[in-house]
Amino acid sequence: MILAPNDSDRWAYAMYGIEKPMERISAKGVMAGSVATLAVLWISLQGMGFVAQPSTIDASRLPISMQNYLSFSAGFPSLTRRDELRMNSRRFLGGSSFPVIGPEAINSSIDFAEMLVDQMARLEANIAGAGISFSNDSPTHGQYAHWYPTMEAHKKSVSALVVVKASSYLAQNNCQRSGFRNERCARFISTLKMEDTVIGRNCANEHRIDCDGGSRYRTIDGTCNNLDNPRWGSVMTAYSRILFPNYADGIQALRRPERRGKELPGPRSVSTSISPSDNQETDSTKTLAVMQWTQFVANDVSHTPMRKMVTNNKPITCCRSNGFFLAPRHTHPDCAPISIPDNDPVYGKERIRCMNYVRSMPTVRPDCSFGPTEQVNQVTHFLDGSTVYGSTSKTARELRAFSDGLLRVSLKNGSEYLPTAVSEPASLCRDNGCYAAGDFRVNHVPHLAVMHTIWLREHNRIARELARLNPIWSDEIIFQEARRVVIAEIQHITYNEWLPVILGTNQTRYGHLFPVTANRASQLYDSRENPSITNEAATAVFRFMNSLVQGKLRMHDEARSVTGSLKLHEHFGKSKVIEDAGFLDSLIRGLTTQNSQKMDVKLVSDMTQKLHKTHGNLGLDSMSLDIQRGRDHGIPGYNHYREHCGLSLASTFDEFLDTIPIEVVEKLSMLYNHPNDVDLVVGGMAERPSHGGLLGPTLSCLVSEQFDTIRRSDRFFYNSASPPHPFTGDQLHALRNVSLARIFCENGDNIASMQPHVFLKLQLGNELAPCDDYEAIPTVDLFAWAEKAKAYR
Repeated sequence: MILAPNDSDRWAYAMYGIEKPMERISAKGVMAGSVATLAVLWISLQGMGFVAQPSTIDASRLPISMQNYLSFSAGFPSLTRRDELRMNSRRFLGGSSFPVIGPEAINSSIDFAEMLVDQMARLEANIAGAGISFSNDSPTHGQYAHWYPTMEAHKKSVSALVVVKASSYLAQNNCQRSGFRNERCARFISTLKMEDTVIGRNCANEHRIDCDGGSRYRTIDGTCNNLDNPRWGSVMTAYSRILFPNYADGIQALRRPERRGKELPGPRSVSTSISPSDNQETDSTKTLAVMQWTQFVANDVSHTPMRKMVTNNKPITCCRSNGFFLAPRHTHPDCAPISIPDNDPVYGKERIRCMNYVRSMPTVRPDCSFGPTEQVNQVTHFLDGSTVYGSTSKTARELRAFSDGLLRVSLKNGSEYLPTAVSEPASLCRDNGCYAAGDFRVNHVPHLAVMHTIWLREHNRIARELARLNPIWSDEIIFQEARRVVIAEIQHITYNEWLPVILGTNQTRYGHLFPVTANRASQLYDSRENPSITNEAATAVFRFMNSLVQGKLRMHDEARSVTGSLKLHEHFGKSKVIEDAGFLDSLIRGLTTQNSQKMDVKLVSDMTQKLHKTHGNLGLDSMSLDIQRGRDHGIPGYNHYREHCGLSLASTFDEFLDTIPIEVVEKLSMLYNHPNDVDLVVGGMAERPSHGGLLGPTLSCLVSEQFDTIRRSDRFFYNSASPPHPFTGDQLHALRNVSLARIFCENGDNIASMQPHVFLKLQLGNELAPCDDYEAIPTVDLFAWAEKAKAYR
């Protein structure tokens, strides 16, 4: 590591990259120093993650032209002068002395990081100039559309990137060179605030929001839900964490093994070993609706965008179009492509060696501090119908008709469908265009588009009924009241129907998750509870839904006979197929009739070989991408979450046998070096179901904790007594009648019958009932919302 001496000489360092007193620099020295600057910058960029992890040893070496001038390995330039880098007299963080870092040192770290970000312009121009991009007809295009970063998220990420690099700079030049371990160093760096920097002041200003505590309605962007901390849970804020992140360097590098030994197994190697495409099993009691509601809810509370080029706003490509790795000079530092072994049973035959993965977009930490990288959630953290209404005012305006409280629709054969998208990212749409909804991922698969369409219709159905009951209400009042009801319905279905299936009745009861036990409001709201979705939930826990996916989407008639099917891999990004005659109702019946896949680590080939497939033979692998994303986010290993949830911390793989089948444990022991290395998404999905639910003990624990937080931290949760105008007792009583079965009955085209509990298969006690049987399938009586107009003047 190069460190500038701390003595009385003044050194030309930052400009020329070598250690020389200012008065001794010659013209020749300046020229040599310029080359040395490039060499130091090259190695610094690698050390700070600005040059992607090389796929070969040679790629990490200095260019030959630089090697001729320098014969050393360089790291970061010195951060501070001696008077700023003195050891603290007090013991800090586990009995070790850490340096005191003053304002000048902190500003120096920001300056250096900004210089590195500015240097990105030339690299990104070279990549763009070389024509490194993906085609619109590639799986990478579909991947980008699914994890699309909004312009606001991208703009905010630039400051976050500076802070991440500055944090690495601080860590390298202070505690790490003194021998402190990466995690303890990162914990120390996270105590340093940015208050005396421009970025820090901007961060603090974002938390200064004037709120109307008497507002009847929640905001679209989630601000002002918590009046003491108005930004908590709002759009474009960081996920929270259950456990401290585990980055290889403490700050940003992808997770590596905790102990010395072999590296973590490649994500694709893990996927092919534990998730074979054959021997798929179905769940005998649960329908495909469980999977679809899981995705709908997960999308409501989380959306992690991928990074884009900093200077030209272009998407990043990490693999060549022929499936090989890019040359180092064309590899963006935000790339973390997945290496595919030569003997891969699927991709190997096609000579594909590289799977695209772009790192997730960072955000400034919520306490305006330095420290480990945190990822941004570009939707609100609340379960607030953002899939229907959006998470920004701009999206909400584009979706509204501004007449009679209605949402915009497109009409086909007299039926309402989602409108066609016209604003970004509409340019990513193929063929006959994309749908516009509160969440652009509506276009991912037909079943998800069905769910979005049903809730669009439900909003408009409620709005029309409220307008009939209250003819003097304005468009704004009708819209907001209909939105309130829809959000309440989504929340009630999630807690009353879905969670008991996922967690089992015991876990649900013990987690205090039943939302309504009487026709009175709840006092559970806690303003001290941070509503942020955990990184673990967004990145790993919710991914269990991929295990439930079926490769064929069956369509059923009213008698529940199969009338046809859609192949999933042929319909990624082709959601408008639901507008074909009879398809919407047939797919709804399919969701509520077809078995889901069994909860395990075995995913259908549509997910492990053909994700986002277009016209070629292959697509991407969802399991590999989920594993890589967990490492990208610094999510610690599964074993630590076992311990968090009250299970033993396994020291041998055999100790996993209490929760994971022996055949899977054997595979894990061959793949990973130590139990601590097993990825959370892998270990969690491998667990045997417990408590009569769908999930094993660790994922059940994490889901229970997350949804308990969602409920307690939301001032506007539907049965909360905390908002200025909570639902009345009569309204709560009416809302308790809602079910997903009733939603399907009311909003299909010609759905005539449905089982009362659509997450469970047809069986004794859950037989088909006519949709006009309101005792078997109750409805929400909106008469409880009929009020005199003077109440809203």
